[in-house]
Amino acid sequence: MDRIRAENIVDRIGSFVAAGVRVTRICAECESGISTAELERLLSESRLPGRPQFGEWFSGQAESHLLALDKWADEEDATGQLNLDEYAKTDTFERVYGTLFAAHKARSLVAITATYGIGKTFAARRYARDNPRRANEPGAVWFEFGPGTKGDSGVLDAILGALEPYSVSSGNVSSKLDRILTILKPGDFLIADECGIPTEKGTGLRFMSYIHEQAGIPVAMIGNPSFHAAVWGKRSDYDALASRTKHISLDGNSDSDVDAWMDFKGITGRNLKKVVLLVVGQPGRDGGLRGAETVLSELRSRGLDATAENFLETAKLFGRMG
Repeated sequence: MDRIRAENIVDRIGSFVAAGVRVTRICAECESGISTAELERLLSESRLPGRPQFGEWFSGQAESHLLALDKWADEEDATGQLNLDEYAKTDTFERVYGTLFAAHKARSLVAITATYGIGKTFAARRYARDNPRRANEPGAVWFEFGPGTKGDSGVLDAILGALEPYSVSSGNVSSKLDRILTILKPGDFLIADECGIPTEKGTGLRFMSYIHEQAGIPVAMIGNPSFHAAVWGKRSDYDALASRTKHISLDGNSDSDVDAWMDFKGITGRNLKKVVLLVVGQPGRDGGLRGAETVLSELRSRGLDATAENFLETAKLFGRMG
């Protein structure tokens, strides 16, 4: 293996990590049996622990790991959610991606709020994959606040988990915040998803504006209606954050979004599009292109044709129709 190929594999795996794929999962699914410590060393282009200090960093056992990692990435691109090229470039995708690009360039603090399932998370993760923060280079990193995120420590733990995916966060709130500000460098970009979760359980999200100001790096916050209501609604806890943030509020998926999605999926028909639009337009968590994707996946798993009648009946079965 030559250096260029080794570096290309490292960049490829690093882009998955930046887009939120857990390093523990990569190691578990990689056929070479690589450990998280070994993965961390390889992604920083350093020799593996315990190896002799001669030869190239990508030689010997490292080459076996790199080839297995490349195979894992091929399989992930073929079956996963973050394929490099194969996705519907909807108007919503382009707007979210474009907003993130502008924020990254201008080092802005932005928020994107919208209804469920329209594709904002996918666009954000794609941006992080295309512009990743690597071990030796600044860039974007996407992460989400999990269901248990609560309070100041919960918010800071999620950020540290994205910036230091091989370590376990520890210490008090002040030490965690100091650590984040130490790690961040010019060119980095934090993209935080599911921001409605911490806003419902405390006021820890206010750290996002502080980090933006103190580190001088762009920050994007993405969330659903609960995030919108918490920051731009009647609550006063987040007045300072609201006043400092450029807020982009998106509507649901448009007619052109559905056209792009149907074209990407290879399905056609005027009546079918009418039914897809009905599913996409459902309120709450049942609608959006995610809802349509659920219905189409079920149709195909059953070997049924994507007709208007089959789509409608399956949508009713899965509660995707009111």
